Formats: sequence, structure tokens, C-alpha cells
Amino acid sequence: MSTEQVPVTPDVHYAVEAHYRAEVRLLQTGQYREWLHGMVAEDIHYWMPIYEQRFVRDRRPDPTPDDAAIYNDDFEELKQRVERLYSGQVWMEDPPSKIRYFVSNVEAFEAENGELDVLSNILVYRNRRQTEVTVHTLGREDKLRQDGNGFKVFRRKLILDARVTQDKNLYFFC
Repeated sequence: MSTEQVPVTPDVHYAVEAHYRAEVRLLQTGQYREWLHGMVAEDIHYWMPIYEQRFVRDRRPDPTPDDAAIYNDDFEELKQRVERLYSGQVWMEDPPSKIRYFVSNVEAFEAENGELDVLSNILVYRNRRQTEVTVHTLGREDKLRQDGNGFKVFRRKLILDARVTQDKNLYFFC
């Protein structure tokens, strides 16, 4: 994100929010291939870094893509994860979890070359079997570019709020 952020027009903001609603619909209904090929750019960097809970006086830098991460995927790695879900070989998702995504606090800003910098918050509610319920909150930093009549994400940074998760796995997309 740049230091000089210019908000997008209301029409563009509405289009960004519509894009996120469509993305959530695909993910919630298990249409992962459609999500990947329709909403994700082939030069994607999909990243969920590992953050440490630090004291204020600890001035070490934030994680970089060269550091260990929960996800540090390109398009091919995302494609492999998507295809595994269809293979029946992901035992932790058989039967599949029921997932609801709640996207809020969407802020969109103009960036270079007609691209957009977008900040949002995500709440992921996942239910599996009868008693397994997990809730995750995340911050999300996206870079979107126009693609035909819509947008494609080409950078996604997911910031998981919990430093220790009680979930058995983080095998979901958001």
C-alpha cells in the first residue's frame, strides 16, 4: 500500500464489493476451480505469513515472503490445492466443511497502472461434522487488476489474527 492513498470512486468501490460477494459465493459453494480460474490472476502471490506476538519495544521487521509462512503460494500451488479437494484425498475435508465468509470494512484505493489496493476484514466460520466449529478472523490486503468485465486478484496477503489457532487445519481459501 502506498503512503498517499486515493480512494476509488463510489462506482468502483461498489464493483469491488460485488467482486468480493461473487468470490465468497464461489468459495462457500465449493466452486474452487471457478474461483481459481475466474477470479485469480496467473501471476498471483497468495501469502499468509506467520506473525509473532511481540512486545512494543521489539523492533524486528515484519515477515517477508522469504520467511516461513502458512501459505506462500503461486498459481500452480493454488491449483494443486484446489485439485486435491476434488480428488477425495484430503481426508480432513471429507466430508467437506461448511464454511461461511463475512467480508467487511472494504477500503479500495487507486494504485499504479490502474490497479487497486484493497483492504478488508474477513470472518471465516467453519463447521465440520456435528461438533467441530472454528472461527477465524483475518485482515486481508489485496492488489486487484481489471480483467474483462471484472477484477482478478494478483496479490493477496492474509493476516490471521490468532497467533495460535485451535483449528485442526487451515485448508481453506479466503
